[in-house]
Amino acid sequence: MNKVKLYSLKEITEDNSQPPEPIIDNGVLLDGTILLIIGPPKSKKTFLTQNLAIAIASGQDFAGFKVPEAKKVMYLLAEGGYYPNRDRLKKMAPNIDANLILGHPTYLPINRPEYYDYLYELVKEDNPDVLILDPLIKFHDVDENSASQMSDVFGRTRTMMDELKISVITVHHTGKVLSRGGRGSSAIIGEYDSCIEIHNSGNNSTLLKYDMRHVETPPTKLLKFNKDTLWFENQSGIVELIESAGGYLPKEDLINSYGKPKATAYRHIKKAVASGLVEEDDKHLVLVE
Repeated sequence: MNKVKLYSLKEITEDNSQPPEPIIDNGVLLDGTILLIIGPPKSKKTFLTQNLAIAIASGQDFAGFKVPEAKKVMYLLAEGGYYPNRDRLKKMAPNIDANLILGHPTYLPINRPEYYDYLYELVKEDNPDVLILDPLIKFHDVDENSASQMSDVFGRTRTMMDELKISVITVHHTGKVLSRGGRGSSAIIGEYDSCIEIHNSGNNSTLLKYDMRHVETPPTKLLKFNKDTLWFENQSGIVELIESAGGYLPKEDLINSYGKPKATAYRHIKKAVASGLVEEDDKHLVLVE
């Protein structure tokens, strides 16, 4: 059992040390935390996760995700197999130097002591900063609707995180009712520090919704998926411009500063409104909270 370190109030108030740099900025993935990526089948959850893995391992930003510095990543991908994922990563990262190691376990239920011990030693030996488990269902064999059993799975994950000083990204499917978020017990939702919920939005657009426990939640983001590069890209700068203006911007000011033809600006505004990201009246655009 890990010993709990206790601090006096005096020690806390006199401590001026700087916290570790975020792994992905804006609270998306902080040091020593769990990021849960949730989405329905065919929503490109693993494409997004692979983009994030390469970005973290190479220290490169993409699609509005800010990566302050490169970190070592271990990605355990239990779906798709070696060759399809090899070909995908060749296309994603043809000229990228990234500290990323990939494994394809078929069965690794960490609720069982022998499998937990195996994963623990694997992570300890490779010593990554970030561990990715994709998808969650392949890393346990308990009833996902059982709060106590899923809490045990996440408890083991937290123990590993604390002892080996890692952050964790895990990928999870939504249930039959999409509005309820992740499949299974609410204990799963209660365990993450940050969450990205991914949805297809039509016309090759993808909607990302965030939930953060430790920082202010970023606004919903609209991305497009580039089928040639297999990377997500910003759909438009509409949301970012309104956000940078404090969430409220005269429509004419946005069009003048958008840097694209008026017809394109109006089309992007219409798409942002249709996606529920922005509200508009005759003269103003407002970011939806």
